[in-house]
Amino acid sequence: MQSKSFQITPADDNSREIVMALLAAAGFDSFQETDKGCDAYIPSGEMTQAQMDTLLADFQLPDIHISYTAGQLEQRDWNEQWEQEGFEPIVIDGLCSIHKPEQQVATQPFDIVINPRMAFGSGTHETTSQLVELLLTSDLHGKSCLDMGCGTGILAICMAKAGAAQVTAIDIDEFSVENTRENSALNGITNVTTLHGNASAISGNFDLIVANIHRNIIIADAPTYAQHLTTEGTLMVSGFFKEDLPLVTRHLEQCGLKFCNEKTRNGWTVAVFHA
Repeated sequence: MQSKSFQITPADDNSREIVMALLAAAGFDSFQETDKGCDAYIPSGEMTQAQMDTLLADFQLPDIHISYTAGQLEQRDWNEQWEQEGFEPIVIDGLCSIHKPEQQVATQPFDIVINPRMAFGSGTHETTSQLVELLLTSDLHGKSCLDMGCGTGILAICMAKAGAAQVTAIDIDEFSVENTRENSALNGITNVTTLHGNASAISGNFDLIVANIHRNIIIADAPTYAQHLTTEGTLMVSGFFKEDLPLVTRHLEQCGLKFCNEKTRNGWTVAVFHA
């Protein structure tokens, strides 16, 4: 197992989370936050230094500088440490609570239990929390939905709780696929189908596709999303900054999708498009 220590400037929670999400999409499968950024781990031989340098050059994150040093993984139970640290309960008053199984929170209309382990999406990041609010206030009864880049499965679970008839959840990380299955079971959700893979794993048409991924991945997969939307389907995309919205919109409109609206919190944007 290779370890890489990333120095992120600024080393705040938002910067760490987006960098870790991007690294997960590139094949890194576990992370540990540090004062200067994060440590990330990937099976030995899966990424050369040249590939790593190219990956960082392609991130193109405004106002965020990333550098790294390489090493070998210390023998340590990272999963146990992550589970011990976990996250604080999240309460969106009048709508939902998001918490680990052992945590007690005030009653809300929607109660979501998440054991995040080392997958992404506890609801703490602006992109996830905005999508949670948007999905739980939508009428998805009878609809077919897709959570692309599912992480913990929190958005797939929200879709199911909002009435979706069938939900498909896809992630390139096998651990995330397993975590989505686990969290679906914790919430009593039985209509979420999980798949391991990238956008090429998408099959069939969906009334709603949600992709909370990096800007470059959304742009690259835009034709696939458009192809798998129903005639009046909706695409929600996030994981990028407000200043990236014109670029994302241009590529999605080139695929025949129409911009509907957007919402932004602390610079992070969720955009909605219709087929």
